[in-house]
Amino acid sequence: MNDLEFWEYFFLIGSILTYICWGFVFAVQALLLLHGRPEAVEWLRGRYTLKSFRREMTAFMPMLYLFYILLEIIPGLIGLEDAVIKFSPPDLRRRAEEVLK
Repeated sequence: MNDLEFWEYFFLIGSILTYICWGFVFAVQALLLLHGRPEAVEWLRGRYTLKSFRREMTAFMPMLYLFYILLEIIPGLIGLEDAVIKFSPPDLRRRAEEVLK
């Protein structure tokens, strides 16, 4: 392996890990925002504008669906949650617009 190949792998793996970590945080906070948690509202107001939230929501849509399944659907199926909220991107976008205006 030469130096150029090392740096290619370094940036590729680093980009993938960054997407996963950042997407994890964004998805969990977005789901909390959808539930109306005040901590998530504070997080949204402190870090985002409406345009930047929409951009990240588009980028992390696969992570949002993954964590919706992991944190809402599966606990509902095995009986840990009584009520599973319906996830829809327009509802999340609408909630973010309400908070950021």
